[in-house]
Amino acid sequence: MGNEMDREKQIRAILKEHYNIHAKRIVQLKGGWSALAYLIADSDRKYFLKVYDKQRASSTKWVDAIDQYMPIVQWLQGHTALKKHVVKPLLTTSEMYRCEDEHKVYVLSAFVDGYTIGSSPLKLGQVNEIAKILGTLHRSTEDVPAHLIKKLPRENFDIGFCRSLYKFIKNDLLSKHDAVLRTVKPFTSYLLDNIKRMKYLAETLKKKHKHYVLCHGDAHYWNMIQSKYIKLIDWECTILAPPEQDLILHVTGQHTESFLSFYKQYGTSTKLDLDALEFYFLKRRLESIWQWIEDLRNQEAIKSPEETLNLLKINLIECTKVASFRAYLESNIE
Repeated sequence: MGNEMDREKQIRAILKEHYNIHAKRIVQLKGGWSALAYLIADSDRKYFLKVYDKQRASSTKWVDAIDQYMPIVQWLQGHTALKKHVVKPLLTTSEMYRCEDEHKVYVLSAFVDGYTIGSSPLKLGQVNEIAKILGTLHRSTEDVPAHLIKKLPRENFDIGFCRSLYKFIKNDLLSKHDAVLRTVKPFTSYLLDNIKRMKYLAETLKKKHKHYVLCHGDAHYWNMIQSKYIKLIDWECTILAPPEQDLILHVTGQHTESFLSFYKQYGTSTKLDLDALEFYFLKRRLESIWQWIEDLRNQEAIKSPEETLNLLKINLIECTKVASFRAYLESNIE
């Protein structure tokens, strides 16, 4: 109880000093993997506050990205048809995208009333709207000011996390015993096959002349809020990459055909690359697996260890389906 009160007191002080906001109510929400989340209310408005922990090793890359992606989000909100679909970031009184104290980094935006789409069944109208959001985002690439684009990372098909995962499999699995290892061990052969496949796909894609667009980088349904319009949130992974980076999340379900038909109306005309789709399918799973292993080993998981371990197992199971996924792509993607 004392820690919670101290945390609220610190948040109130930060909001007053850096945003001139006098918080009447502070409610902790269910956060994501990168940060804690809070609903803030003053006398007439509601805000959404993300809080990154500096002491958490994996927070570094998310904090470093703030000044890269926030100007892009602000530009998209003010200059494109995505205005209704992007949440405007709120600057500090010194016009910064973030503020910080000794232990935390804070980012504030408007609060969106609605519900997270997550695993809810999609209606056809939502499929259309999501395709429009991603298509508009990708098509806007050439319009974004060059000085903003230049700040963004560019896809280089690096798979350094695979090397780390490989070392973990070859070293720790043979010499240590804990819940993480017991969960991973039955999937060892699949992981090694997938790492080998990732190396092949990465080298293949590096040699191709790929069309790069502005990608959200993590446009899954848990990063979409259904309000009057669908809002695409959490832009930490924004990157210049092939469109397949975003599209992989929307071509594997029951609405694949409809989504692609809608996307062709709004997005780029580039033919989808099956190697790129398979690469991003594998990357999302293997990268998440390695991140969760690291978090569990370092006891840094924001979510409970039990929930993190369960999600680790779900992704390990997905890694057994790669061959059938490629066959699915070949029969369903033109």
